[in-house]
Amino acid sequence: MRLHILGIFGLLLISFTSSGQQPPFSLAHVTLPQLGYSSCAWGDFDNDGDLDLAISGAEGIYPRSKILRNDQGVFTDIGANLPALHYGATEWGDYDADGDLDLILAGMDASGNSYTKVYDNSSGVFTESGIALPGMQDGRVTWGDYDNDGDLDILMAGNSLSKIFRNDGNHLFTDILAPFPPVQSGRCCWGDYNNDGQLDALICGDTGGGIHSLLYRNNHGIFTEVNISPAPFTGLYGGHAEFADLDRDGDLDLALSGMDIYVDGYFFVYRNDRNDQFTQFEIPNSNILHSSFDIGDYDADGLQDLILIGRMPACGGTAVTLLHHNLGYMNFVTESSLLPGIRNGGVTWGDVNNDGHTDLLFTGIDGFDVSKTLLYLNNLGDTTTFAVNSPPTAPGNLTVSQVSNDLVITWISAMDAETPVNALSYNLMIGTASGSFNTMAPMADPASGFRQVVCRGNTTADTSWKVTGIPEGYYYFSVQTIDNGYLPGLFSAETGFMYSPVGTEELQEPIMTLAPNPCHDILNIRIPGTGADQEQKAMVTIFNTVGKIRFQGPNVNTLDVSSWTPGIYFIRVDNGNTLSTMKFVKD
Repeated sequence: MRLHILGIFGLLLISFTSSGQQPPFSLAHVTLPQLGYSSCAWGDFDNDGDLDLAISGAEGIYPRSKILRNDQGVFTDIGANLPALHYGATEWGDYDADGDLDLILAGMDASGNSYTKVYDNSSGVFTESGIALPGMQDGRVTWGDYDNDGDLDILMAGNSLSKIFRNDGNHLFTDILAPFPPVQSGRCCWGDYNNDGQLDALICGDTGGGIHSLLYRNNHGIFTEVNISPAPFTGLYGGHAEFADLDRDGDLDLALSGMDIYVDGYFFVYRNDRNDQFTQFEIPNSNILHSSFDIGDYDADGLQDLILIGRMPACGGTAVTLLHHNLGYMNFVTESSLLPGIRNGGVTWGDVNNDGHTDLLFTGIDGFDVSKTLLYLNNLGDTTTFAVNSPPTAPGNLTVSQVSNDLVITWISAMDAETPVNALSYNLMIGTASGSFNTMAPMADPASGFRQVVCRGNTTADTSWKVTGIPEGYYYFSVQTIDNGYLPGLFSAETGFMYSPVGTEELQEPIMTLAPNPCHDILNIRIPGTGADQEQKAMVTIFNTVGKIRFQGPNVNTLDVSSWTPGIYFIRVDNGNTLSTMKFVKD
């Protein structure tokens, strides 16, 4: 049931001072571009341990797109060569697993042309990637690894399309022709709603034949529409959608805002009751239009809260900002935060000053039709009421096994002082060298655990994850825990594993020959171009099936294996230019 507009204003006039507390947020006096019809995203693009800002929108009638470097609370425009866009979307993601956050940017320029561009980050310098993607405006683009091969794919919806583009490496992205309807004013998000270790997709928007909000289950890269019971999700457009574990029970719930076919505004949360069943709850006081929201734990109680911006349907379309405090069990109360109303823009949580408190950034149009970008620091007022979020522990007992051609990585749940065990998410790092992540980037610092982005971990709440489609070779794995305030812990101890696809003798054209194979006492290794009379050198490494190194040395021609345990071994040769792996049998 909706409240009357007078009731909403009454709620907004209630302040924390009535209970003897100060408001939880205070305006930061920083210089930021004042943009409307805008989007924004926090991300540590320069790897210096604090959150920088990507933002696009209109300054008056002029579109702008900028990257702002955070230097201890001073934001500096780095002069990135980005197209000037508004009515769009912005998101960080390390799609090439090189340790630097890249940027995907979509929107409309001043002439009405639509764009979707990916910008590669090389040590803080951004260049256009050349990746061909359809132009997008009034929609969303978002990163996610739907095929479990360790790299980030793209989900997009809006501008009369909704698609998934698979990352095939080397700046190649392929439209997988997912069976999604084309949508206007579209929104989309990833989430493993059924905890099967695969990212599912939500698409919502105006199909031209109606307004729909549709969930698609991912079954090994094949997407099928889910029959939600007891009733379908309410069809909404022009708002926002996000999965999150709002009731801390270990599965992802859904938050959904937007307008229906009658241009009435709604904000719903859907509790995930499993087996494709969702229970709808309407957030009170939230019948606003052209909305956006974000999810974060501002009071560090382990329950994720909601911040919503938009335009009220009456009183001349007054802009409004609503902070919904999560009391647990899907109960949300509208708190007075004394935050200004903002519409037609974006809002995002993030600990911008690394004090353990979640801050807020708003960008959009205020109640006087003026473009605004405002940063509010979370001072938590009365510290006897609010606490600083503490980091979770590292996961334990990391194990790796091979099932057919898949690697399955498992670990034991971590602990956290604020977030229950079931609600913790996890972030996986995979690389071909110790401490590296060139196969699956965690978007976090391996040593400190500092997260470059503000979101849950890349394996969500699962304590196991399947990796598919990677080349043969030796891999190193580590996992960190992310709590409900998106605070990371340290990475776990590293585990290694030798992976060889079933039925595949070698990954590349070999740079060696082995004889005899199987062998009993002596293995002869011939590596063309190496030897005492050759300048070329080669490092030989031999692993057993659980990844333990049995031998390592340069330029080996003959090896005595008579004392080795019978079984399968993997030999890897690195000549500095080519890496080749073969297997042999010791009988």
